[in-house]
Amino acid sequence: MRVGVIARTNSRGLDVQTTEAARNLNASVLIVDVRNHSNQRFPTDRSRFPGAPVVECQPGWKLDPAIVKPWLDTVDVVYSAETFYDPQFTRWARAKHVVTVVHANPEFVAPGGGWAIGDPSARWSPTCWRNEFMPQPTDVVPFPVAMDRFAPVEPHDGQCRWLHVGGKQAMADRNGTESLLEALRHLKEPCTVTVCTQESAVGRFTVPSHVTVNVVKSVPNYWDLYPGHDALVMPRRYGGLCLPTQEAMAAGMAVLMPDISPNPQTWPVATFPARLDQEARMPAGQVPVASIDPVVLAAAMDRFADPKERHDYQARSQVWAASHSWSMLRPDWLQRMSSLR
Repeated sequence: MRVGVIARTNSRGLDVQTTEAARNLNASVLIVDVRNHSNQRFPTDRSRFPGAPVVECQPGWKLDPAIVKPWLDTVDVVYSAETFYDPQFTRWARAKHVVTVVHANPEFVAPGGGWAIGDPSARWSPTCWRNEFMPQPTDVVPFPVAMDRFAPVEPHDGQCRWLHVGGKQAMADRNGTESLLEALRHLKEPCTVTVCTQESAVGRFTVPSHVTVNVVKSVPNYWDLYPGHDALVMPRRYGGLCLPTQEAMAAGMAVLMPDISPNPQTWPVATFPARLDQEARMPAGQVPVASIDPVVLAAAMDRFADPKERHDYQARSQVWAASHSWSMLRPDWLQRMSSLR
């Protein structure tokens, strides 16, 4: 079975997701350049897929069939994350007897159809979040972690070294960066907090003298984020796949998240209470969004000053990551894809 992957190369989450899928499925790659469509100015790195065809996504979600169709002749199944970019893509694939699989994000999929998804052979959702609102059938299929990218952190009994990955701010401050910055001044236990963001700057914040904060603007490779940290704080305000959570677990870190779906159902994370009392307008409609109480978040972070607390969650992370590695989940992916042919 010849697997194809639609890849992004612009240093975003979809870039990581599709690059790892292509690498671990030994796939043929079609690179989609979205700069003309979405006016994104993130750097693109096509060198990781030498010789791969590149198609530009034009306004109105249009891909050039003169580039797409010859590539479809080289594959039996196509995997894409979130979208196929052009609603006609699945029609072109079906005409060539090529299977299409999309790992859809529920916030982008309206009840009657999806954001430039078309009519794929299979819809997968990476978590259970909002699966009841997805067009059916939609199967919950976890996204694997690339264990070979990470060397587990060494547990220690000193101050907790926190990491927060803000990335590029998504709708409604999805990763809760603003909430974290507000929580910093309420921390009672000594610790270090590193905030990684693709933004040029973060908002203003105040911290007590026993808290050290470092702000870094991205890193060359996503796996370089995690060494030297003990725990990830991710006050994520609404659900779905969270790659930093999975990557931190692969690095053997403890993870702290709100107790909203799908966090405790998907990952063995430490949680703190949050309220789903807000909504954000997204392509899927009004999506519930959590309010994060900075005092509650700070108290939860302070729990990790106890080495036993964070060591316990570090151990849970390692067990989860080992059971969700590409080597463990790849056979299921390939079997699912093969069954569609």
